[in-house]
Amino acid sequence: PYTINWFDVPGRDEKWKAQTIANTSELQFEQEFGNSFLGTGNTLISANCLLGLQGQDALWSKEHVHLYQQPIKEHIYVMTVDVARGRGQDYSTFSVIDVSEKPFKQVGIYRDNMISPLLFPDIIERYAKLYNEALVVVENNDQGQIVVNSLYYDLEYANVFTTSSVKSTGIGVTMTRKVKQIGCSTLKELMEENKLQVIDKFTINELVTFVGKGQSYEADGGNHDDLVMNLVMFSWFVTTPYFQSLTDLELKKMLYDEREQMAEDDMVPFGIIDDGSPTTHSYSEGGDIWTVVGDVDIY
Repeated sequence: PYTINWFDVPGRDEKWKAQTIANTSELQFEQEFGNSFLGTGNTLISANCLLGLQGQDALWSKEHVHLYQQPIKEHIYVMTVDVARGRGQDYSTFSVIDVSEKPFKQVGIYRDNMISPLLFPDIIERYAKLYNEALVVVENNDQGQIVVNSLYYDLEYANVFTTSSVKSTGIGVTMTRKVKQIGCSTLKELMEENKLQVIDKFTINELVTFVGKGQSYEADGGNHDDLVMNLVMFSWFVTTPYFQSLTDLELKKMLYDEREQMAEDDMVPFGIIDDGSPTTHSYSEGGDIWTVVGDVDIY
């Protein structure tokens, strides 16, 4: 067997590659020309949707953080967090998503497989505060319990998603089979119907290898799915009453503004039409009723 790469073909250089990617997407280029076979064909997200995803360059990157959009005043942000052990295997991650308007948009991510669960809460708090005190939704399985307790109790960050103030697992989300199932099915709907924009290249690469295994989905082969699990958790969260109450006022305002604008656009402007006939109106004076036709009073 032998391999022919795209750059082995006469006339194909870096300029051609850049132009081809600009007209399609980086994933589609790799699939068509880069000898890359993406996933096993059993991905959660459809192939057409995946190939249409456009990764963007970050506005700012530092220490495993990649930010794609600056915080916008009065916008509502949700940060979903997945916690690993920090031993160089799975990644501790978070994704920041703007939910103020549709489609929802991924605006920042964090990804590091060496961060200690003891240090991770400080990073979460720093960027959650940056994005307008974002609501933080933490998976509290395993090491996640350490992170969410430190964030909520030690750092006293109040805007943490809480299901119960009594149960020890009431702060954050326990990733059960049911939660993951709802999250996966909702994520598929959000992305394939263009209700969620994913623009981070690391996340897109994970989505390509997030495939069906038995009755669930997980990373294929030696790949990772930690950023995808951020999206799965977010997708589960949007189905909850808490999310509806979080965005209810904003969505109602958006709907009201849209309807008001539509009513104004459909409204026929009032005017005065003169058909040549005298103006007629009535009024009462001293118990008598008078009718005015033109400038003449008729009793």
